[in-house]
Amino acid sequence: MKKINEMTIKEKVGQLVFVGFPGLSYDENLKKLVEEYKLGNIILFSRNVGNIKGLHDLNLKLHNEIINNCGVMPLISIDQEGGMVTRIMNEATFLPGSMSIAATSSNNAYLMGKTSGEELRALGINMNLAPSLDVNNNPLNPVIGVRSYSDKPEEVSEYGLKFIQGLQEMGVIATAKHFPGHGDTETDSHYSLPIVAHSKKRLNEVELVPFKRAIAAGVDSIMSAHVFFTAYEEDNMPATLSKKVLTNLLRKDLGFNGLIVSDCMEMKAISDNYTTPKGSLMGLLAGLDMVFVSQTLENQIATLELIYNSVIDGSFPEDLLNEKVERILKIKNRVYPLMKQYFYNEEYQNKFDLVTNPATKKLASDIVDASLTKVRGKHFYPNKKTLIIATEPFAATIAEDKVSNRSIVDMIKQASLLLDAVKIKVRISAEEIEELVGKAKYYEQVVVCTFNAKFYKNQVTLINKLYNVVEDLFVISTRNPYDIHEFEYVKNYLCVYEYTPNSIYTIIRYLNREITPTGKLPVSLNIKPRVGASVYVGLKDYSLEKNIEYLDLLNDVGIEMVFISAHIPEMDKSFKSELKVVTDYASKLKLKVILDVSKQMLNDFEIPNIYSLRLDYGFSNENIVELYNKDEFIIELNASTITTEKLNYLRFRGVDLNRIRISHNFYPKPESGLAYKKVLEINNLLRSYGLKVMGYIPSKYGKRPP
Repeated sequence: MKKINEMTIKEKVGQLVFVGFPGLSYDENLKKLVEEYKLGNIILFSRNVGNIKGLHDLNLKLHNEIINNCGVMPLISIDQEGGMVTRIMNEATFLPGSMSIAATSSNNAYLMGKTSGEELRALGINMNLAPSLDVNNNPLNPVIGVRSYSDKPEEVSEYGLKFIQGLQEMGVIATAKHFPGHGDTETDSHYSLPIVAHSKKRLNEVELVPFKRAIAAGVDSIMSAHVFFTAYEEDNMPATLSKKVLTNLLRKDLGFNGLIVSDCMEMKAISDNYTTPKGSLMGLLAGLDMVFVSQTLENQIATLELIYNSVIDGSFPEDLLNEKVERILKIKNRVYPLMKQYFYNEEYQNKFDLVTNPATKKLASDIVDASLTKVRGKHFYPNKKTLIIATEPFAATIAEDKVSNRSIVDMIKQASLLLDAVKIKVRISAEEIEELVGKAKYYEQVVVCTFNAKFYKNQVTLINKLYNVVEDLFVISTRNPYDIHEFEYVKNYLCVYEYTPNSIYTIIRYLNREITPTGKLPVSLNIKPRVGASVYVGLKDYSLEKNIEYLDLLNDVGIEMVFISAHIPEMDKSFKSELKVVTDYASKLKLKVILDVSKQMLNDFEIPNIYSLRLDYGFSNENIVELYNKDEFIIELNASTITTEKLNYLRFRGVDLNRIRISHNFYPKPESGLAYKKVLEINNLLRSYGLKVMGYIPSKYGKRPP
């Protein structure tokens, strides 16, 4: 392969970029990128994978064309995490996902890493964009979830390092992602910019732990997160573009000497705010070695041209370019002999036999069987009249790209189990729910296979209604295990951690009593209350300066909700002006403001930038509908005002109950607030509507907490 002093600037620039392409063959667009722009690296998706022979030959063509035109072996990369993020679905081993593996022995992570490495290497793929070392400690995370091993940094480290070891022993580059951690977010960076507001101390103790251990163990590559970390940056600067994160933290403080690569620069967290070409250049100047431009030819050409022109005009120093290319060539030279031995010079039949080896497929299937976890309840016995209700396969995020088209219900019917089975959509309609509930009354037991019911609430409505008519109700979650949070009253709950061909067979074997659950929960299912704090505005005891200091304190300790009452009798005339300052500052800190208002004061009041509007007494049902339609904030109602009639009226008027929250006031005086039995009665009503409940608990001393 060429050495750096033999390369032109265009060839060096080509080493910094990975591109994706739409089809199964080396097309004219790729030819243009390789021959004119000296493109050096490729990322593969499901759209590039037909059968194993076709994928093998495509990769051989990519290697040959790039080596012939650029003089350097390409990195051919792929997101082959396993489970829900799997690009090669047929003929090769369908790897279990991270959380499935973490429900079993950590040695299985090593075995699956090694299996993945052997098979990818045989197919000409020398870089796996895995594993995810994100600590998934937020049940509301829409994009990581089961792609993480655990909510505990120690377990993520243990399993992740084993997977990395297996991959890299086979000569395939492992990529730890998404640095400094995408686990505690509630936004998907494919669509917008997520924010993590934790302190440096907290990040060091949780999110950074697996990355620090991976660096110590010699991981080859680390992928950045398109996430804004307030502890390191300002003005919504994502980690991918941050010199403070990539150079100061990752390179200098943590001592990482491997490749730093981006997530796709066409994701909206980057493209909507900077454009893909400009974001790519900013990231490279901030500390990235390589960028992914995975989708569109226009962005790929524009990115390569902008980087090249920036080197020519000096805004991208050539010394910095050389530093990055040296790092890339170092790892390519290390990998090249193994690619030569196991891909270029190996007979195709030997490679095919390795990739299609039945033994590795059985191992993967056995691991998913072992991951089946009984959280609580009794064992299922197919000796009663049974109805199975299961969702269809579904790609919940862009990261998943494509899912297997095999469904639980179809495979139950193929297996000729003596069970009735009904297929539902992930977003089941109200009419379908009523029809299924009517059908379920004629069965002794019902098994519902949910898919991320925590996000797709109509599945929760189905469970709620079935609970009232079915003698024995079993729920098996087939993705994130947190579905139980939405129906805690369900007595029989099991988890598999992916909806894949392997997990479908696991469920069938369980329903047929061929296996029993042996998995351990990789995450805690205990619900941690989300705690907020009160801020008193317009009172002489709480100055504006003190309130601003208090907001900083709340942010530092991880509080995310702030309650402000707008109708305290002793408020002075400064209230409105101070409220705007306080709410604007809270918004800057990403704190969620709940504003408590009365009907009387709202008549002469402009609602500031808030998360939720809490309506005290005096609001009619029509007032609630008007405010609901006025803005996007959450409407919060006092629990003591809630009746079935009110909820039905709101729903009839088109109110989405997902934007309604109910709260109790708990007072220390026995003559105030609701009685215990009344609270339970109201909560049972709210549960039947799938509503969220919040409580306000006053401090014993003074006004400040909670």
